[in-house]
Amino acid sequence: MVTFNIPEPAVALGSWVVVTGVSGLVGSHVADQVLQAGYKVCGTTRSRGKNSWTEEHFQTKYSSQNFELVEVLDMAVKGAFDKVVAGASEFIHVATDTTGSNDAHLTIPKVVDAAINALETAAKEPSMKRFVYTSSFFAATFPSPDKRIAITQETFNDEAVKRTWLPDPEGDVVYAASKVEAERRITAWVKENKPSLVVNMVLPNANIGPIISSAHQGYPTSSRWVKALCGADYDADFNVPAQHFVNVQDDARLHCIALAHPSVESECIFAVAGPVKSNAIIDTLSGHFPQKGYKRVLDDKEDLAVFEPTQRAEKLLVEVYGAGFASLEESVLANAAELVN
Repeated sequence: MVTFNIPEPAVALGSWVVVTGVSGLVGSHVADQVLQAGYKVCGTTRSRGKNSWTEEHFQTKYSSQNFELVEVLDMAVKGAFDKVVAGASEFIHVATDTTGSNDAHLTIPKVVDAAINALETAAKEPSMKRFVYTSSFFAATFPSPDKRIAITQETFNDEAVKRTWLPDPEGDVVYAASKVEAERRITAWVKENKPSLVVNMVLPNANIGPIISSAHQGYPTSSRWVKALCGADYDADFNVPAQHFVNVQDDARLHCIALAHPSVESECIFAVAGPVKSNAIIDTLSGHFPQKGYKRVLDDKEDLAVFEPTQRAEKLLVEVYGAGFASLEESVLANAAELVN
């Protein structure tokens, strides 16, 4: 088992960390890794009643003294986080609008306002030392299955911003544009206000790996890919869109590094392990579970984008956790653990 090892963390172990969207795929893993590292977590949710399972799960695993759940109905409302941040030392803003809405006029302001509201509130709290924003690789680029492109720390997905204001944009385009605009607004706010707290960002790709509680979460977002290819609702015609992946636990660990590593300041950490496509997932599943029938995809493209910043991310993982990015095989098998008898 990998363990968190930063001899002199930027924020003392035992401090309270706010994690928004704690019931989601990424948010629940971020909370899990933060708790494993030795911090306490105040998780936020839009519905305490619906997501009270997180309280039971994390308090049972890490004790009732180390986790609390708070309801925040609308993250974009001024003052929404005032009580949440009291006494906290770090703020990890994971929650975002993932409904796939193609209404840019509704989605983008909501995502940006929530991010800035969280940052402003965190910056006003005297005990707050770090703020981590969960962005997305989509803020840097769309997948590029037909042309090799190089992605750097300075790359922005300007194409998404242009396309989002065209008639009837796709939900993924609006989502990407919302992350671009949120990143830019955060950067501008920090430059203008010069807060005392450190602000870092994590840009994950498609998350594959174990589910904290499939009974309560199901298989959300990209974790449903493995389910579609090996679960009870197996879809022989399902095709994973060409892009890159990251093991969801590695994604969460990079969030821990962003909040605690003393040399990680004002950084964008790319949580991108490698390319993923349908046949690669099918090869893993058929090799371990040959009893199921699998239909290979004929036109199975691979994302040719090259993410240069991933070298930095993997180096940090090795330094802090003793291992680099988990392989696609390991991630797929963890994702499928409860799906195959």
